[in-house]
Amino acid sequence: MTTPDQADTERREFLARVMGVTLIGAVAWSSGASAGMHTSAGLGLDGKPVYPPADPKLLAEIDAVLKRTEEIWALQEWWRLPQEIWDREDSTPMYIAEELRYVMIGWDVLDRYMAPPKKLMAAFRWGYANLWVKALAPGVTLALYDHWFEIKVRAEGPASVPRAGFDRVLSIYNLRDDGWRQSLYAQCPLGPTTYVEAMTEKLVKPDFDEFYEDIQSRELNDPRLENTGD
Repeated sequence: MTTPDQADTERREFLARVMGVTLIGAVAWSSGASAGMHTSAGLGLDGKPVYPPADPKLLAEIDAVLKRTEEIWALQEWWRLPQEIWDREDSTPMYIAEELRYVMIGWDVLDRYMAPPKKLMAAFRWGYANLWVKALAPGVTLALYDHWFEIKVRAEGPASVPRAGFDRVLSIYNLRDDGWRQSLYAQCPLGPTTYVEAMTEKLVKPDFDEFYEDIQSRELNDPRLENTGD
């Protein structure tokens, strides 16, 4: 019987092989196209995005909505989303899902998407980071953040293996009597090359920095180079 640690190791090894092969092709394809471009623009020394300062009060208010969204998903009570998170006063809410080719607009389609008669998800976990907000008009706010998810579907065989993903999200919130409510949820997936690069970064284990610092603190002399002058 496979233990959770063994399953995690196997998953990482599989993804590393897939992403390694894909990355070779992606780098070869993109190296010429990206020459001279500032591919790291907007990132700090820690690799995280650097955004202009946002209104702290507005940031805290939208952050509270996202925390509630995260809590609802953790409880697997997705039926609360249309009532507690979305703006039911908006007659044309919009949902741009990465897995669908077309945009969903209006409650007739959104309600069916968020609360179908038969739920195929066995479990779903959702989280976010790097939130930034911008007031578009009085009572209207744009939110930008990164999000991740883990999902297990009701199926047999390989399709039942839990899977994960991540991308960026743009949301619009309207201020109503009962607080901020979401009227737009737009997932903004990375392009194939950029996604592969980000995935390979995520595959690096958390203790790599410690390992790297240890390597840097030691003198590593290759005896084969002693007489080469290198």
